[in-house]
Amino acid sequence: MKKKNTTLKAQLETLSTRKYNSHVKKRGGDGVIYTRVSSQEQAENNGSLEVQRKYCDNYAKANSIAIKEYFGGSYESAKTDGRKEFTRMIEYVKKHKNISYIIVFNYDRFSRTGSAASHLSEELSKQGVIVKSVTQDIDTSTAIGRLQENFFHLLNNFDNRLKSDRTIINTREVMLKGYWPYATPLGYKNLKPKHRACFHEYEITEEGKQLKRGFQMVADGKHQFKEVIEYLQKRGVAITKSSFRHVFSNPFYAGYVTGNLVGGKLVEGKHPKLIDLKTFLAVQDILNDNPVAGVPKVSRHDEVPLKIFARDEVSGKPFTGYITKGSWYYKTKDAAIPVNVSSKHLNGLFVNLLSKYEYKQSLQKKFETIITSELKKRLNEKTKDAGHVRKKIAEKKSLLEKVELKFISDQITEELYNKHSQQLRSEIDILTKEIESVSLNSSNLEKVVQTCLCIAQNLSQTWVSAQYERKQQIQRMVFPDGILYHKQKGVVRTPKVNFIFNEIPLLVSHLAEKEKGDSSKNRLKSTYVPRTGFEPAHLAAPPPEDGASTNFATWAGAQSYAEIIAGIMLCIKFPFKQ
Repeated sequence: MKKKNTTLKAQLETLSTRKYNSHVKKRGGDGVIYTRVSSQEQAENNGSLEVQRKYCDNYAKANSIAIKEYFGGSYESAKTDGRKEFTRMIEYVKKHKNISYIIVFNYDRFSRTGSAASHLSEELSKQGVIVKSVTQDIDTSTAIGRLQENFFHLLNNFDNRLKSDRTIINTREVMLKGYWPYATPLGYKNLKPKHRACFHEYEITEEGKQLKRGFQMVADGKHQFKEVIEYLQKRGVAITKSSFRHVFSNPFYAGYVTGNLVGGKLVEGKHPKLIDLKTFLAVQDILNDNPVAGVPKVSRHDEVPLKIFARDEVSGKPFTGYITKGSWYYKTKDAAIPVNVSSKHLNGLFVNLLSKYEYKQSLQKKFETIITSELKKRLNEKTKDAGHVRKKIAEKKSLLEKVELKFISDQITEELYNKHSQQLRSEIDILTKEIESVSLNSSNLEKVVQTCLCIAQNLSQTWVSAQYERKQQIQRMVFPDGILYHKQKGVVRTPKVNFIFNEIPLLVSHLAEKEKGDSSKNRLKSTYVPRTGFEPAHLAAPPPEDGASTNFATWAGAQSYAEIIAGIMLCIKFPFKQ
């Protein structure tokens, strides 16, 4: 009987051991091996990878761990845990539940991110995966073992940061002596690439000679950037649209060394310069005059807030700004007949244009009632069509997907794809704006109208006294499509006015005529838009005397529903100051 009880107890212990034993039993006893070095030179020359793998294999064999996969085997920095092989290994381990061990030569092969490495190891441990170091074999299932592992991770990170600090100091000193410590710039050849930066010797290649011609073409101001890029590419220069500004704004080509480590200080370099300083500065002026992102530049000059926003009416070209002899001017670029105008003159014309949309404060409540009432009526009409609009959006998106699939499978040309996809995206955008408008509630609408009317009371002076960014916001809100300047006629006009502001001169004119005793019949024959040389000038009937609803399509002139909604959305996005 006693023997029988002993047997039963043994069976029960086997069951409880299986149930409560460590995570190894839950996941299985297999493992993976991860090896790495920090540089390509180490990977190719010192045999470290083979040594790491040998010791890891021996450890796995000695501990009866079946290795299912090898990772790494290449050079990866351990400063971050975004390494390709490392990431692939972590994903593999999480996916395969039979893996219980990640075996590394030592903990700094796993990661040198310090606390981040400790956290990752802890998370893996919770999932039943242990990081095992061959040369630092500790029991991480205990508190003291976990502390030891965390200490190793922090120590590795500390060592990494010390090396980084030393590297920064040494690199800064090298740069201050005129040596270039980074990758060889385009157009040069490093005759001693295996040596330290202070021993590098550079010579200008044939590619560099062509690049020099590219600098001269830009400095002449007679060629578009695209033409310069195409010219260089045809002659074998490895330059692209995305790298163009980076290359042409690098002072290295003018014979100088600079960068973040020296705080932007220009240090005369030990390398041969490709171009003279005068040519390089001329290129920088032209780069800065072109409003294309890619190179940090000072482009926000308070004296020329209308650049790009204003265009020459004849050529359609936008104005840029420049200064000469202490005075600022606007000018067009690449136009058949260049146009120059004093910034004071054009800014003054714009201020006059803004003043046409001002009114007396005493009229605000009346204007609020009329404009808000009509907007609500139109929005309510569109709310009923929301379901139909959503259905249209879904249909357009489905068509767009079909066009994209046909293009990917080479069933249509790129030209046809661009034509149809652009049209569909434009239609989807318009329909989406209609849906957005339906979500406008009554209080939001009233607040937008009220605030716009507050600004309009002193619109011109608000713009004059504003900082550069706010000037831009105001002018874009009132005139979404910018303004046109006709030098011969000496006037500015605008293709489009935000609906709320557009109605102000119409209402002002109507009330002025009403005070003079004009009848509504005579009023219908009038355009009631001041003849100031700016647009739009629509025929429209007057709003009702009591502020009640009227025919919105007639009262709103030629503006479409989409244009009205676009104007409202601009007002909503505008950062009003209380």
